[in-house]
Amino acid sequence: MYIISTKITKSNIEGLGVFAQEQIAKGKIVWQFKQNHDIKLTPEDYSALPAGKRLMLDKTAYLSPWTGYWVFPPDNDPAQYTNHSNQNNLSVVYDKDISTEPYFIANRDIRVGEELTNNYHDFDKITQDTKPVWAN
Repeated sequence: MYIISTKITKSNIEGLGVFAQEQIAKGKIVWQFKQNHDIKLTPEDYSALPAGKRLMLDKTAYLSPWTGYWVFPPDNDPAQYTNHSNQNNLSVVYDKDISTEPYFIANRDIRVGEELTNNYHDFDKITQDTKPVWAN
């Protein structure tokens, strides 16, 4: 769940995007998993979803390297519109003292009206660099 003020509007990257509605300082947490808001499914439950739903979630869901659950935002949540960019302004971080799931911080100062982007491949790297708790 974004914990900063955002707006969904047309993106120059693809379709709709998420745009900052406030100045965001480098290092500020901007998205964090929120129990009873964001969705967690077991791999079995995720696999049981209709193929069309899984295809849609390919851009927003991730398999948590720490809990083994698929995690994604609910329908109509702004996080569904976060676009990928190799020049991303959000970075994925994991600190179990802050969140049970990865979260996003601003990797530089972000201006009002700027599109919020992440590099989808950051999850691949963090998964490879961190031993999952469920793999113990």
